Amino acid sequence: MTLKVAIIYNDPFNNENGRTGEEDAIIGVLEEVYAVRDACRELHYECEQVVLHRPLEDVRRTLSMIKADVIFNIFEGFEDDPGTEAEVARMMEDMGLHFTGNPSHVLELTLDKARSKDALKKCGIDTPDYQVLTPQNITGLRLAFPCIVKPVDEDASHGLLPENVVYNMQQLEKQVQRISREFRGCALVEEFIDGREFNASVIGGSELELIEMSEIMYTLPPGLPRVLTFESKWVENTPYYKGTMVECPAPVGLELRETIKNIVLRSCRELGIRGYARVDMRQDAGGNIRVLEVNANPDLSPEIGIALQSEKHGWSYSQLIQKIIEIALE
Repeated sequence: MTLKVAIIYNDPFNNENGRTGEEDAIIGVLEEVYAVRDACRELHYECEQVVLHRPLEDVRRTLSMIKADVIFNIFEGFEDDPGTEAEVARMMEDMGLHFTGNPSHVLELTLDKARSKDALKKCGIDTPDYQVLTPQNITGLRLAFPCIVKPVDEDASHGLLPENVVYNMQQLEKQVQRISREFRGCALVEEFIDGREFNASVIGGSELELIEMSEIMYTLPPGLPRVLTFESKWVENTPYYKGTMVECPAPVGLELRETIKNIVLRSCRELGIRGYARVDMRQDAGGNIRVLEVNANPDLSPEIGIALQSEKHGWSYSQLIQKIIEIALE
């Protein structure tokens, strides 16, 4: 019997929050959808694409009408409410549907960067010190400069500019105000680690496997901080896009590789990862690996991220998609 797969995803042409300059990232969802669709066809699965639209009542109705053995979940939350990513996963759980990637409680936890960093710290996993600040409580800063200011609940480097790395209170106030204004009222302010930057992907159900690890290589003009900005990922012909490269596998010795592997697997186990995920890390001045964040259900676009690491591991893109689906059906 032919396996039936339904791919669910955001409407890429409905930029509800109105932020400018981020259309490439939003429309980039389609590249991921088409790649997964083509892989399913290569695997001889029946495949349909299902775009989700507001309100959530319509989402539930749409999900109830899907006649598939498994749902391939590429839905990332509605643009002005990223928490809906976990809400839709919870709907599928309540309906008893098989779907790829992480369960709702893991998506909810990892989307909240402050909460997930708290969980990592409690388990003894090293992550940069942080505070959640607003324009009203910014005088309570207890971190040493430099710091980096981020949205608390966004991914894909949304909102990240070179100016997010701040070196004094005046710069901090400006960035906390901007991030709070554009991203739901508060900002994650974190100690800035300016060392080697790594990421590694995992896959699995009850047992997780590290696929491969990469290092981000920066060749930026003087004065620009080494940080993976929005431009690094999405805006061609910019210094960050041209000056940010990925080396995979990461050029590390056996000892450091084993250290990174252990930290990655432990971080994912502690947060309850199931399906697939990516862990972002930096090495501090003392040589310690410090976890920046754990990204559940990361981008599956070909030739980057987890897809690139899978290729280096010896899996074709279709094999990666097959493994993700098989985990969902366990």
